[in-house]
Amino acid sequence: MIPKVMPPLAELTVLVTRPASQAAGLCEQIQQKGATAIAFPAVEIEPVTAAVASGHDLIIFVSVNAVAHGVHLIEKSPTARVAAIGKATAAALKQTSLPADIVPEAGFNSEALLAHPDLTLPDGAKVLIVRGSGGRELMQESFSARGLVVETLDVYRRVRPTIDDATRDALETRWQNEGIDVVTATSIETLHNLIGMLSDRGRALLRETALLAASRRIADAAAEAGWNGTLIVANGADDASMIGALANWRTRARAA
Repeated sequence: MIPKVMPPLAELTVLVTRPASQAAGLCEQIQQKGATAIAFPAVEIEPVTAAVASGHDLIIFVSVNAVAHGVHLIEKSPTARVAAIGKATAAALKQTSLPADIVPEAGFNSEALLAHPDLTLPDGAKVLIVRGSGGRELMQESFSARGLVVETLDVYRRVRPTIDDATRDALETRWQNEGIDVVTATSIETLHNLIGMLSDRGRALLRETALLAASRRIADAAAEAGWNGTLIVANGADDASMIGALANWRTRARAA
């Protein structure tokens, strides 16, 4: 008799904290691999008013949301290049008139993009970073140090969703009685929002639950917040990287 093969994420319950508009795909993939996915958005994306931008030699999109809310504001010259911070952002750009010329092979963060061998520009070249309000300053500072003229275009902001007590209590009761094995976090804001959205009971449960973080920065922020659960670090915030990291962790846990 051929032994039954268990799905890679069988018997796991995963709390997905992506924005409501972006959670469905990740939840579906988690469930296809045998786990239970619970959508609990801990961040909302709101567009902000921004002006049309033109005259840049390099245009960088730092997220899928930057593409969704910013691509229509870009007037690109024929010689300008477009960079995406990761594969998900590049995939979003592919659906527009501004496909990415530069994408990191791995890492999918500011550091990986800055290290890309094709990311070279002459002194005085103009760089535009399309991002959300309050984004990291690493790229801006690094490009400025290289002698480039850097501008940022903030096209969205992240806000904490408003939930009623009944919704929060229902989640926490389910968490307490049936368990949640893993919580996702694709940004530090998402992590902090989630902590703020829960009651003392929920925060106690959260600290003991494994965290699937989209970067080492997010995992470090969780550790600073007193996290006691396992920290699982993915190579990026795209669905494939998150699922891959979760599946690898699950395989190692079963073998232990």
